[in-house]
Amino acid sequence: DALRGLRAVYLDAGSKDEFFLDLGAEAFRRELEALGVGDVFFELFDAKHGGIEYRYPLGLRYLAERLR
Repeated sequence: DALRGLRAVYLDAGSKDEFFLDLGAEAFRRELEALGVGDVFFELFDAKHGGIEYRYPLGLRYLAERLR
């Protein structure tokens, strides 16, 4: 029930993540879709686990726009 109540979810992961968080993010995205959570952003990007600080503003912008 808590997941169904989410207004927006932003998921991204590096497609070469050494900890396989890309697989976890994909599984979580599929579960959110199955539950009918409508506003889900999902992206796999070409990177590993670290050095992704440049991605933070993307997620923050996406979520901030949905707080209005």
